[in-house]
Amino acid sequence: MTKLPWQMVLGVFMACWIVFAVQCFYAHRVWIITEYNRLITGIICAFAIAAFVFGTITGSVIFHTRNPVDLFGKKWCQISAVAGALCDILITGTVWWFLRPARTGNVRSKLNYLNKLTQIFVNMGLFTCIVAIAMVVLYQIQDGGLGQFYSALPGSLLAKTYLNSMMAVLNARKSIREQRLEVGRSPVELPTIPTIR
Repeated sequence: MTKLPWQMVLGVFMACWIVFAVQCFYAHRVWIITEYNRLITGIICAFAIAAFVFGTITGSVIFHTRNPVDLFGKKWCQISAVAGALCDILITGTVWWFLRPARTGNVRSKLNYLNKLTQIFVNMGLFTCIVAIAMVVLYQIQDGGLGQFYSALPGSLLAKTYLNSMMAVLNARKSIREQRLEVGRSPVELPTIPTIR
């Protein structure tokens, strides 16, 4: 039986932390966008915590067994993937719902700014959501033979997509700020990291 190297075990723990940190970052953004809606933000945080806890349980199991089957075949990893995918769906849907032009009542001159903001925030969660859903689906269709590691590809990409989407959101703030100065102040304000309380 092949044993997983310690670097892969460490990678599982790091992936859990990265996904959890980025989902918390997005939960804070949802908190701001929804004007401090505790219910929606609480549900997002609950899914993020569930994904983190079950991912950490998976990491602990493979730390002790070092068996690749435990990484890709146990129910803990599947539950973590489902919770993460539900968290991403909720983040993306909430951002789209609260930033859609029909809801905010913005005039036509501000629609371009709002559309750009909505596009950035939907894209931030959409790609990670697609990867997480692919991982969940592949968990369900993998069999006990050669196909038992189908979920390895999206699983190995998941933390990277989260990190890249967060970096894209942080980098896009400059263009949003510049566009906001051209249009004027917008009713939807998203503070930068130094001003977050």
